[in-house]
Amino acid sequence: MNSLFPSNILQFFVRIVLVPVIMLFGLYVVVHGEESPGGGFQGGAMMAAGIIVARLTLDPEQDQRVLSSRMAVVLGLIGALIAVGVGTAPMFAGGNFLDYGALPIPQEDGQVLPHFGVRAFGIAVFEMGIAIAVMSILVTIFDYLAGFPNDSG
Repeated sequence: MNSLFPSNILQFFVRIVLVPVIMLFGLYVVVHGEESPGGGFQGGAMMAAGIIVARLTLDPEQDQRVLSSRMAVVLGLIGALIAVGVGTAPMFAGGNFLDYGALPIPQEDGQVLPHFGVRAFGIAVFEMGIAIAVMSILVTIFDYLAGFPNDSG
């Protein structure tokens, strides 16, 4: 089975330039989500768009190297577990759901991190979990709607 666009120049451009730039910008949106517009959902959607562009232009064996269909499902579950885990962890420390200030994260010398440091860490981990889940789920939806090959046989 060949790609949708059999041009070698287009495949080179997508593989070397377009997909890495889209993925990097998606990661930028995730990392700077608490300070500027963006966040986990928007960054995850951008990263999914990069993978979908690769799926549309590269050969199936090449685009499965970017992110296989089975790995997309696994990453979706892992991302959701990260987000839910970080959200519920403060509840076990006496806080509320998504109350990152209640996360008990000790430093090397046994001291607890300052409140703002714990909150920033919690937000960053939560947003990364959301980005991984959104990216993987959108790629999985695309794979099933487009009829792309599945790794399971």
